Amino acid sequence: MAVSLHLWRLKLRCLSLLLLCGMIGFVVNGCRKKTALDSRISGLEKAFQNASAPAAVPNELSGTGMTASPPADAKACVNIALSAVQSNDFAGGVIALQMAQLMPRMTAEQHRAVYETMQAMTADLVARADKGDAKAKAQLARIERTRSQ
Repeated sequence: MAVSLHLWRLKLRCLSLLLLCGMIGFVVNGCRKKTALDSRISGLEKAFQNASAPAAVPNELSGTGMTASPPADAKACVNIALSAVQSNDFAGGVIALQMAQLMPRMTAEQHRAVYETMQAMTADLVARADKGDAKAKAQLARIERTRSQ
C-alpha cells in the first residue's frame, strides 16, 4: 500500500512538472512573438531616423489609414504606419508601408526594414485571425482589398 501511494505521489509530481514546463513554454513563446514585432518596428524607426522629414503630412481619411493626397516620401509613409500601429491598426500600417515601398530614394536598409516590418505585422494578424479574432480577420481583408486594386 505504501509503495502504490509513493508511486501515485511521484506520478503527480511528474505531471505537475510537465504542466509547469508547458505553461512556461507557452508564456515564453507568446512573449517572443510580441518581441519580434517590436524589434521590427524598432528597426523600422532606426532605418528612417536620419531620413529627411517631410514638409507636411496631409490629413488622414477616416478609417483607411491613408491620406487624401499620397505622402511626399517614404518617411511620411513610415510615420503614418507607426501611428497606425500605435493605435493597433495593423492593416493601416501595412498599407502605409506598401506605399513606402513605392517611394524613390530609399536605401537598401530602409527597404529591408519596411519589408520585414510588413511581414511581422501580417504574421501577427494571421496568427490572431487563426485564433478567431474577428478584428484581425477584418484587417487582413482590408489589406487584401488594397492588393487587388
